[in-house]
Amino acid sequence: MIFTENDAAMAPGIDTEINGFESVDNLYRTATAGIAPLSDAQAEVSSWVGINRLQIFSAWGGNVIYANGSQQLKLIVVIQVAGARAKAADITQGELDSVRLLDANSGKALPIDIIRDGDAPGWKCMLERQAKFEPFPYAGEVRGPLTTGEHVFLKEFFVSSNTSEPIKLMADITRADGTVFPSNERSLYGSITLSTVSPPAYRKEHYRLKRLSTSRQATEHVAKVDRYILDLVSDQRHIKFVDCSLSAILQARSDNSDYLGYYALGYFNGHKANHWQGTSWETADNYALSNEEPGKVVLLMHFARKGGHSQVRYDRLMARIFVRDMYGNKHELDVAMNAANPSLIEII
Repeated sequence: MIFTENDAAMAPGIDTEINGFESVDNLYRTATAGIAPLSDAQAEVSSWVGINRLQIFSAWGGNVIYANGSQQLKLIVVIQVAGARAKAADITQGELDSVRLLDANSGKALPIDIIRDGDAPGWKCMLERQAKFEPFPYAGEVRGPLTTGEHVFLKEFFVSSNTSEPIKLMADITRADGTVFPSNERSLYGSITLSTVSPPAYRKEHYRLKRLSTSRQATEHVAKVDRYILDLVSDQRHIKFVDCSLSAILQARSDNSDYLGYYALGYFNGHKANHWQGTSWETADNYALSNEEPGKVVLLMHFARKGGHSQVRYDRLMARIFVRDMYGNKHELDVAMNAANPSLIEII
């Protein structure tokens, strides 16, 4: 028995619309509370004969993600099987585990794996969320079947992509005896079509590098420290970074009689972003940690004082910053010491 759009109005315990993100999570808890799949030992011979519901819907709304291979879209597959006299029945844990997402065109199961740099363009899914990346911005209604009926089981998938090609997904479940039941592509929520957009190309003007005065007291080796904050703003909205690294430590010799030289290190979440590159110079790590800027990059320009040991013996005036934003998109930009005044940093 296949649940179709015409059956939606007559099926008990089924609504066809929910609104808001929290309702989806509440819905999941309601649907699964007190209902667990039978163990495999309890159901060597399956007790169900057909499908009442095998549907897919987007739990966060929308059907678009960035084609960066990192951002995910949460899909929920709703399963309700029919036993004797078409009554809803239980499924085993093995049967629930067997539920897959399929490419409707090829019939192949979506690989359960992450997308790595260099992978061929395509679509993959995971069974858990990579929590540091946020969903694609979506402001519409979250639509889907209200799953509060008896013997309703849910399985979550988190889909990602690195291709510009859309995909139409279906689902299937394998009964304990090996029989495969696919979703009905033409029924209500029997399939879902997903598409991607290319990561945005930001201009130099979208990045802000702000110099802040320091309150850190001078030490034996460092006369003062200037703090710079790098962030990204687009359409008057702050786009947070989730990780960062720098290609080098900025450094320059000084013609100023007060200083031996200047050197700048990058910090993210209060810790050095030049993880691979050590230095024997004094660095204001505690100052960076106590002045953490969540979602932003901090650059600390150290003024090496006369009589100290922070010798700068050559110039390295430029460094590349690599960041990944809250949606999983990668960015690269160059910062440099000002040629006329190397104690100043600017985006180039």
